[in-house]
Amino acid sequence: MRHVPSPPDWLAAQSAANPSNPFLHLEHEQLTFGDVEAMVGHVCLFLQAAVPTMKGHNAAIWNTDSKLTVILLFACARLGWPVTVLAPALPSAVLARHLAQVPLTLLLFGAGKGPNEAHSRTFDGAVEQLAVEMPVAGSDSSAPIWRQPNAHTVGNPDLEWIQGWVFTSGTTGTPKAVTVTFGNLLWSTAASSYRLGYQISDCWLHCMPLHHIGGLALLFRSLIFGFSLCMRSRFDQHEVRDFMERGTVTHAALVPTMLARLLDANLDLTAPGQRFRTVLAGGAKVAESLRSECGERGLDVVASYGMTESCSHIAAERPGRTSRSGEGPALRHAGIQIRNVDGERLPAEHQGTIWIKGPQLSSSCELDGQGWFRTGDWGMLDDNGSVHVLDRQDGVFVSGGENVSSRHVAESLMEFPGIEHAWVTGVPDREWGHRVVAVMQPATNRVPDEHALRRRLRTRLAVHEVPRQFVWVASLPRTELGKVDAAAARQLVEELQP
Repeated sequence: MRHVPSPPDWLAAQSAANPSNPFLHLEHEQLTFGDVEAMVGHVCLFLQAAVPTMKGHNAAIWNTDSKLTVILLFACARLGWPVTVLAPALPSAVLARHLAQVPLTLLLFGAGKGPNEAHSRTFDGAVEQLAVEMPVAGSDSSAPIWRQPNAHTVGNPDLEWIQGWVFTSGTTGTPKAVTVTFGNLLWSTAASSYRLGYQISDCWLHCMPLHHIGGLALLFRSLIFGFSLCMRSRFDQHEVRDFMERGTVTHAALVPTMLARLLDANLDLTAPGQRFRTVLAGGAKVAESLRSECGERGLDVVASYGMTESCSHIAAERPGRTSRSGEGPALRHAGIQIRNVDGERLPAEHQGTIWIKGPQLSSSCELDGQGWFRTGDWGMLDDNGSVHVLDRQDGVFVSGGENVSSRHVAESLMEFPGIEHAWVTGVPDREWGHRVVAVMQPATNRVPDEHALRRRLRTRLAVHEVPRQFVWVASLPRTELGKVDAAAARQLVEELQP
């Protein structure tokens, strides 16, 4: 009998091999692989009964409970349904742009925790909506557990099977859906393991949102290698400091903003015999000053470089070999080149556009004839092959681990009736990487109320995009062609900084 390839069921494999091993350490409970396996099985039974179909669904998860989100992710993977995790805090206008890019047919959310009225109007008519009850770990063990047919007899699971879509802000500020396959996740995990050395005894701190590729990739790495995750729905620097100092966790994946807050919370890992080993830092460049502080506190920071299109990091430093500025060499099976504007490859120490290559790249990437993807980042390779990310070419900078488009924020500001012109930049900041600052020219001599402006911006922009500082000027500096003189505007902003 010929078996049709199916998605890989890494949860079933880990549960069969290590049913009693700890998997998820949540706020108030601990779940083993066997617990999660049983809960996923029950949810699969419920989903198939509630929305019976032979063709499957393209599902979206709208939920604030990380535990339920994990169970729904694994259930959709087992059913073979591509799934997208949506950020519940997205403004409805941004959500509408997300929905326009992905052929969603089903929205899943926690019982009693559905979309509010504004977001319901966005979803209305676009997808079928279904509330899901969270199964209780260890309860009703005699009930049947749904199992994918031939899950263990299929010898050739299809790694091209789509796990789902992950959204990124893109180079224009418009959210872009990136396709992620199980093959992308497997290649990313294998390459990362060669560099970082995952072990089944590891326990990784996981406080990255699951709608980001960093959070999603770390979750699947734990499935493939069988290590534990200490999951937190939000980052609390004091709680995390205690975890690290007590050795509750052995590794952490953090953005530089989180690192800075840990140091401000008086993290100290210099005591002999510390069990904590490494922080994988991504999402933004780790400043030299922050790296130095981390070293003084006994913290081994592994800087990395990647993006949604590369299924998380595609370059990383080697543990114990922290440099002062680079993001490390390309991972195994991957490649990094620096090219000039004509697409010609540049030698080491020359600045240009960063191009990447590797089997973990999404099928959403537009590749050249040799399989290389142009990132839009500006950087260089040093003599040791380590990539140094210097800037973005497209007006996008990173604040708190999130991309911010200067143009998108400026356009949102100019929709406010009291603002004639706006220009936005990112000012280097120890905690945030960059602090969003807006220089604005009011439409009249009266400066608009900043509190009202911020309230309105929060309905149009993500939290990390709202400027932290407003600078009001009689007129923006301009060039002879009438464009904003960016150098003069930036100098104005720098002079006003404390």
